[in-house]
Amino acid sequence: MKRKKRSGSSDKDLKLTPNTEQETPTDIDSDSKRKFGRRGFLKIGAGAAAITLADPLDSIAQVRGNVHASTRAAFQGDECGDQPFHEPKPVPAYGKVLTTTLTAQKLEWSYTCAGTTATGWQPVFNGALPGPTLYLDQPGSTIRITLNNHLNEMPVFGTNDNCPGGHHGDPTQPACFQHTNLHFHGLQVSPCSLIKNAQGQIVRHCGPISITAPNQLVSSSDDVLVDIYPKQSNYYEVVLPDMHAPGTNWYHSHLHGASAYQVSGGMAGGIIIREPPGPARIVRDDLDMVFLLQEILVNPPPTPTNPWPSFPPIYGTLPGGGGTPPATTFFVNGLCRPTLKARKGQLMRWRFINSGVTPGALMTLKLVKTDQCTPTVPNPIPKGEIMYLMAIDGLSFYGINPQPVRYHLMGLGSRADFLIRLDTPGHYTLYKDKYPLESVTDPDSTNFTNASGQQVLAYIDVQDSMDIPDPIPTRIPGNKPAYLNPIWKADKVRLEPIRFQNLRFNSPNPPPPVRSKFQIDGAPYDPNNPGVQVALNTAEEWTLNNEVPIVQGVDPPPQSNTHPFHVHLNPFQILGVSFDFEVSDEDLQRFNLRRMNPADPCTWPFWDTVGLPGANAPASGPPPTTQLKIRSRFLIYDGEYVTHCHILVHEDVGMMINVKLNGAGVGPSTPVHTYPPAAADCIRRTSRCPGDVPPTR
Repeated sequence: MKRKKRSGSSDKDLKLTPNTEQETPTDIDSDSKRKFGRRGFLKIGAGAAAITLADPLDSIAQVRGNVHASTRAAFQGDECGDQPFHEPKPVPAYGKVLTTTLTAQKLEWSYTCAGTTATGWQPVFNGALPGPTLYLDQPGSTIRITLNNHLNEMPVFGTNDNCPGGHHGDPTQPACFQHTNLHFHGLQVSPCSLIKNAQGQIVRHCGPISITAPNQLVSSSDDVLVDIYPKQSNYYEVVLPDMHAPGTNWYHSHLHGASAYQVSGGMAGGIIIREPPGPARIVRDDLDMVFLLQEILVNPPPTPTNPWPSFPPIYGTLPGGGGTPPATTFFVNGLCRPTLKARKGQLMRWRFINSGVTPGALMTLKLVKTDQCTPTVPNPIPKGEIMYLMAIDGLSFYGINPQPVRYHLMGLGSRADFLIRLDTPGHYTLYKDKYPLESVTDPDSTNFTNASGQQVLAYIDVQDSMDIPDPIPTRIPGNKPAYLNPIWKADKVRLEPIRFQNLRFNSPNPPPPVRSKFQIDGAPYDPNNPGVQVALNTAEEWTLNNEVPIVQGVDPPPQSNTHPFHVHLNPFQILGVSFDFEVSDEDLQRFNLRRMNPADPCTWPFWDTVGLPGANAPASGPPPTTQLKIRSRFLIYDGEYVTHCHILVHEDVGMMINVKLNGAGVGPSTPVHTYPPAAADCIRRTSRCPGDVPPTR
């Protein structure tokens, strides 16, 4: 019997080659035989009740926005097939414009997992958990969103929501739970808004502003200093520059004091900027899948005898929290342990987004071959299957071979794209494993962050096939934007470190007798503090410190969290961390790869979120300080935005600081077709790697 070649990726026999080679990406034939692209799925009706394919294995069991019909008999195992995998509702762009409405509102949500049903009242977008996934297909696209704030439908937490302004004390308390806004995480766009001045002129506004009445702003770009009051709306017009990189990004609420409560309720969704049609897409559109990992705290409906507490339970023992650490559960696209059907040898692209909000969301992602589908987690979790890491934080490894890893560290807010090919039929389990305290500086460490834990995220059911296995590409193809040229040398090395501090204090209202407060550079967040000042169109090197708290008489001594450092707008490189930082020596030999030189900036990927390593305090003596050094270019857009810990419960109680870019930059709602001269000059003077591209587009 002749084996079939599936209509998937290339027929060419591609193989991995040494990491140190910098060559032109290998061409991969575009798939002219696929049954449907994403546009095809959308055209045949995102609102259809169900669509049945002739062969259920011609696609993953999902037609965008609709669960494909399947039967329990197709699966073997305890939980396999209880919940078929499907993706969030898609919202496509039409041409270069995506227009939609998001309404922040209450969802009376019920879910069933392993025979148990739970019900909650959740703050969500558009009455669904998670929010829709936004798809952009062309360079220079524009996102137009009307955000309506109906969070007044949610119950009030006690009488302590002193908003605005009353939650900026020391220690800071969470607040403003019925206020909201939007952040476009990963996008390199203006951080400002447009407003009409007293003379009726439309001018740029960068800095804190409250929307208490209709039409106070003309529009906002990625402006997280906007505060949308209950019953009000805001219009977002986010214009991407023509040279913006494709990739996996996301949006979520970012109102200081309430972001953890809102995101843990479900207020998040993906933003996928597609590669242009052709070799850069690598896999068939329907095999390119989003995994939005959500750490959900289910808020039980209040009753007269059991009203909601003064503060959302998600804040636990933090200042203003309920005093009891919250019990959260991870869901994938709003599903409890879904099962994904795949075919042996089929190449897929999995896009992971970690939208967790507490230290428990620090995770090591593993895919393991298992005998059956069971929620019981082995301890330790075995060595994982090979996953081919191709992008971090939405930024592809252009011209570099995909990295064969058996796990990947995912901090909160981070994204990771993998090429996945499973060559043995049977069951696989996707696990959330514990996170090493040392983070990217020692990813193999077994010294774990105390709060991180283990959980089953999803199952994969791989069915046998006579098809020829799809090839793994030799290089990640595509056109690298010049702003992602490695930063060989910074214009300025900032001498003063940015200090993340987890301080302990004696609580006047125990229990617990000792509580934590979170701050940066010796103070909790102040929206009116200009914070870190940077000259536009320059490259800087920063030192990030994580200071372990000093606590007397505590046994065992405290541990500083691994704090996920996130900076809006500008991606960065981590000094000394190469593309292959998670690849084992064994797999380097197996794939005939050579270890990269971690001292060479040309081998450092770009990130926008990274776990700032933690440490255990010694029994005596001064506490340690852990450290990372990063380099970033600050290009094109001036204005004011933030950097913070992406453990959002920490950000809400003070671990955030403003960043102000000073200079004459491009404002909101303004297209950028080519690099401004000063931005191009910055890229040229700081680039010196063999694979660099000129800043001409």
